[in-house]
Amino acid sequence: MASYVVYNGKVPGVYDDWEECQRQVHRFSSNSNKGYTTRAQAEVRYARYLAGERRERWRNRMKTSFIAIMLIVMTAALFYVMVV
Repeated sequence: MASYVVYNGKVPGVYDDWEECQRQVHRFSSNSNKGYTTRAQAEVRYARYLAGERRERWRNRMKTSFIAIMLIVMTAALFYVMVV
């Protein structure tokens, strides 16, 4: 029995029913879904997708934190130069 993964849709996840998968992606901009031969295979692929998404969010947070810290340091340095 085939299973389907909705990566980008109304409710992302693993579905056993094609019609339910279609309902989740219908009229959803930038939708993404894929069919797999077994539910186990679909669940593994969806878990890998979620892990990659979490890793990407963590990278974005680190970049934002680095930029914020650099702006604070530069502001403090400019303030110090103006005072002295």
